Amino acid sequence: MAHPTPKTYLAIYGWLLALTALEVGVVLAGWPQAAVVTLLLATAAAKALLIALFFMHLKFEGLAMWLLPGLPLLIGLLLVLALFPDIAFHLTIGM
Repeated sequence: MAHPTPKTYLAIYGWLLALTALEVGVVLAGWPQAAVVTLLLATAAAKALLIALFFMHLKFEGLAMWLLPGLPLLIGLLLVLALFPDIAFHLTIGM
């Protein structure tokens, strides 16, 4: 697979700008907090994926380079899921 051209980088930059504008629009829309947080997390994940794939060149690397950032992310996700019952059922708000 050929490496990206400057035109590709400009297109990715355009997508990043569009996703940032979407994030600002979501915050200013006045939607319920759960919807805002969900959409902000989704757009942040999409932006992180674009940056990792193109600007960090992970799209052009083999499996070993995917495992380097992938395993810590997986471990972090497992830790969050393991602690979720404590957070969800033992969190007291306003005390």
